[in-house]
Amino acid sequence: MQFMLMINEDESAYAGPEGAALLQATLAGHMKLAEDLVAAGVPFSGERLKPAATATTVRFDHGNTTLHDGPFAETHEELGGFYIIDVASLDEAIRWAKAIPVPKGGIEVRPIWPMGAEG
Repeated sequence: MQFMLMINEDESAYAGPEGAALLQATLAGHMKLAEDLVAAGVPFSGERLKPAATATTVRFDHGNTTLHDGPFAETHEELGGFYIIDVASLDEAIRWAKAIPVPKGGIEVRPIWPMGAEG
């Protein structure tokens, strides 16, 4: 079963004098996680995203569309990246989500609904 692990984090954690070092440590943690997923035989993919300030949101309202600078909602956490993993259960997906390095924020674990699937 595939799950998307969405990394929602507070980008301000990487600001200030220690921010660059924290970012490097976090990236090293992601590289270690990728190595662990490979070692465990877990099929996965993932990408990091540019900062939320680079986002453009397309909003829909009954046939009308509008464009907005920035992420979808006002929040202190932004979608910073994601993993898609293929594991046997939600419990296993949660175990992997807990291994994702996030200085401040959270991980949303959501099952992928395959195209054409009824359930």
